[in-house]
Amino acid sequence: MEPQPESSDAAKLIVRHDAECGETVTEDEAVQRVPRRTPAIAGALLTAVGCVAVVMASSRYHEAKVSPKAGFSGLFDLTGMAATRDLFDLTGMATPKCYRNKSFWVEQSGALQMPGTTRSIEVNAYMCQQRCAETEGCEHFSYWKDGGCLLSSYAAYSNLFEGSTASNGVISGPKVCKTMMDQPMEVLVSALDVPSFIAEEAPGCNSLHDEYQLAWKAQGETFFDDWQFINKSETRGAEWYLNRSEAFYQGTATASKEGAIIRVGEQVQPFKRRSMMLHSAEAWRPDVGFVVVMKYKHVPYGPGVWPAFWLLNSDMKWPQGGELDIMEYANYDTAKMTFHTDKNCSMNTAKLKQCAKTMTDIDPTMIASCYTNYSGNQLGCMPPQVRKDGEWFSKNPGAIALLWDASGITSFHIPEKEIPVDLESDTPKPNTWKDSWRMAFMPFEEKSCLNIARPQEIVLNIALCGDWAGNTFYACTQCRETGYTPNYCIPGHVTEPATDCCTLYISNPSAEQPLKDDAYFDISYVKVFTPKGKVLPRYSSGTYRNNGVHVSNQQTPATAPSQASDDSEALGAAPLPLPGIGSASDDAPL
Repeated sequence: MEPQPESSDAAKLIVRHDAECGETVTEDEAVQRVPRRTPAIAGALLTAVGCVAVVMASSRYHEAKVSPKAGFSGLFDLTGMAATRDLFDLTGMATPKCYRNKSFWVEQSGALQMPGTTRSIEVNAYMCQQRCAETEGCEHFSYWKDGGCLLSSYAAYSNLFEGSTASNGVISGPKVCKTMMDQPMEVLVSALDVPSFIAEEAPGCNSLHDEYQLAWKAQGETFFDDWQFINKSETRGAEWYLNRSEAFYQGTATASKEGAIIRVGEQVQPFKRRSMMLHSAEAWRPDVGFVVVMKYKHVPYGPGVWPAFWLLNSDMKWPQGGELDIMEYANYDTAKMTFHTDKNCSMNTAKLKQCAKTMTDIDPTMIASCYTNYSGNQLGCMPPQVRKDGEWFSKNPGAIALLWDASGITSFHIPEKEIPVDLESDTPKPNTWKDSWRMAFMPFEEKSCLNIARPQEIVLNIALCGDWAGNTFYACTQCRETGYTPNYCIPGHVTEPATDCCTLYISNPSAEQPLKDDAYFDISYVKVFTPKGKVLPRYSSGTYRNNGVHVSNQQTPATAPSQASDDSEALGAAPLPLPGIGSASDDAPL
């Protein structure tokens, strides 16, 4: 082994980082604590995990004589720290959002470690993290005060440790600490000046295009890269939407080769729980046509839970640009597909009835008019369709596919074992798909359905209680079985969370385990396909173009600030260099 120089770059870095942690360390002492590796590796460790992990890593190599069972005791230099400080309490230390104190990971089965792994004894949390990084399928680690190291898969959930750190304690974290951009940094074209939507009838019960090609995907470890994390909630619910860094740190978001997890988290303040809302940075033209597919293993459900997978135009005041609910439900209600617009558009009911004959197990309820005005009880159009609840979808994993072109809208549920080769190879041919997969069919009436929708962005979110799940909580049998019923609380009192039955349940510890067991998405991928041979610009979604917000009630694209008017010359206009979304910054309150 080569001798270590008296003063290395790694030593200088440790001096600087220790100082940031409030610890006084001389350069000579730092030299003695530098890991017996190259300065470059030490520097990489510093960059990756911050001051606490550096001290851990440094101690790992310099203090090799320390017994692993000593945990952190004997590994930290306590200069400048209170002698009584609990060494497993990271409170107040200048750590990055990576290691999390007093929390551990639990598999969906309830096990504290992933299948195929065993508990090991490690010298410190950093070495436990290293073991996770080197173990196939590991995404999280839990390091206990006695030196025990447990590894967890991507589907595990974070659990708070509520015991006494005098006798025990735990630190957890991901397999790798990462510095991430809070929002996508894309160069996209404004969609403000695309041609108007003009309905066009397709032959038979098919769509206008025979084959599609891959245009966009969210999959694997980069699943969340092209999504915006939106903080604002407009449903008067108990959700507290997190930004990107907090979602990963708090364990509500995980991305791995096996899949992506979006889940409800812990209580963050009275009557609010951590959750997530994602909007795609891109949008796609329904008049040209596209297919969006979500392949999933699990979807959220349960009392007070209101998940949605939907499409929206946010360039214009709702519902002028159109909104399509692909899969949305609350509590144990069944999902339904509905379309909303401000135009007097109607479904082609004659064609709908003819084509619905090939579908089975349909709910015949139908609303023909797509015009939406909730104050006038005009709820948008809803075709007869197959309706299932979240528990059914979770017990029948597969692919939810939505086809939208100028002729209309069709949704499918394809069982996992039946996913066709054309979809697996990213060349879907939905006109050849089985009728038994079809969940809903919504053909548009040519004469009335003009300018009904603009380019659509994808939205995934989990709301809690609020206008739907809260208002229907008492009508749900399983919800009443929680015990949150009159006279203890007031059903549907969503404007007063302190008395609302749903909000009181969601805020109670009794909801903790059901939410961890059931209130999460487990998604293999979300993909968008456009007609084969069509070459289109990459359009910006409205929320992305407008810095994370929808067009306000006072502002339409015609009166928007100069950016909206300057970049709408043509479809091939100069692309917009767009920054991250300011409304979902790391500074958002928790």
